Amino acid sequence: MNKLSTFDLGSFNIKTSLGGIYENRFILDNESDTFGAETLIFDGNTYFFNRGNFNKEFTKANKEIEVPLLYAIGKDGLEGNINSILHLPASQFSMKQQIIDRLQGKTFEFKINGDSKKITFDKVGVLKEGFAAFYSLPKRNNGLIAIIDIGGRTTDVFTFANGKEEKETSIPVGTMNYFKIIADRLNSKGENRKVEDIFKLIDNKLIDLEDYKDTTGSIGSLIINEIKIDVENLKDYEIKLCGGGAEYFIDVFRDSFKKVEQLNNSLLANVNGSHFIGKAKGLD
Repeated sequence: MNKLSTFDLGSFNIKTSLGGIYENRFILDNESDTFGAETLIFDGNTYFFNRGNFNKEFTKANKEIEVPLLYAIGKDGLEGNINSILHLPASQFSMKQQIIDRLQGKTFEFKINGDSKKITFDKVGVLKEGFAAFYSLPKRNNGLIAIIDIGGRTTDVFTFANGKEEKETSIPVGTMNYFKIIADRLNSKGENRKVEDIFKLIDNKLIDLEDYKDTTGSIGSLIINEIKIDVENLKDYEIKLCGGGAEYFIDVFRDSFKKVEQLNNSLLANVNGSHFIGKAKGLD
């Protein structure tokens, strides 16, 4: 029996259905010493993780998929034959076959931190970000629910009425825009900051987001206003926030709507939901 594993290759993190959350940035470096470093050796090249810049390519299917995916698989300790589900923003879902063709039926041999691994992708599926997150909800068949998945480059929105999908939309705004504005503000004061620095500074509580409430409010309001173009009566829904941006913008949503909550394990909502769907389809 193949083991089902699901993966969300986000702009900042790689998330897995085994609960793994790994930083999604790496550099190719075939010269440096690998001792003590987080490394993936694949196809004759050595990749150092937690170094370099985040990939800011907007179209996910055009990003390097194999390297971060194999890294996460190695970190999760997976080997042998697996079935897998990955994710795309709704606006890019027409490109799902590109991902399937790159992985399905293929075998990859690699080393993760010096340990040799071999993985074969038997069946590969692709689901929409946000849609998958809906299926992580313990109760989803009653009432009006709006899933708002705030990622690095996009915000994906799905509305459901009594468990049936109504509308979907994908907005080209996410936490990358937010971090860029904060970096620009710091740079205007003489600092030299990039998006990668802001991610680390926030993660390690080295900057206080209370100092950037106006920026938080402006990006959060932009997201809300863009959603309202397609979902006119957003106030009627129970709003469920997930994705990496949920924690930054939840107060903006609460200021505008009565029924708002951030999902538990909001970073893992898509992989948990797609794992449920995969099991229902017999992929486990």
